[in-house]
Amino acid sequence: MTELPQTDTPRCKYIHCKSMIVYGEDFASDPDYLAGMTDFWCLRTSKSLGPDDDVVNMEECSTATRPCYQEY
Repeated sequence: MTELPQTDTPRCKYIHCKSMIVYGEDFASDPDYLAGMTDFWCLRTSKSLGPDDDVVNMEECSTATRPCYQEY
């Protein structure tokens, strides 16, 4: 059985950024991510706004009370 990668903090499975594509689960080591220069998008909408028309970022998309949140 294949295990899913473990993350440090819970987040929505639909949040994505270039750092996640390049670095995988070690995305926080990307210098652009550390510098706060990362643009996030939602895989459900392909935009910087989620299905609830709220902004997509790591803080907002780690909130389990958000209506579109699906734990990773």
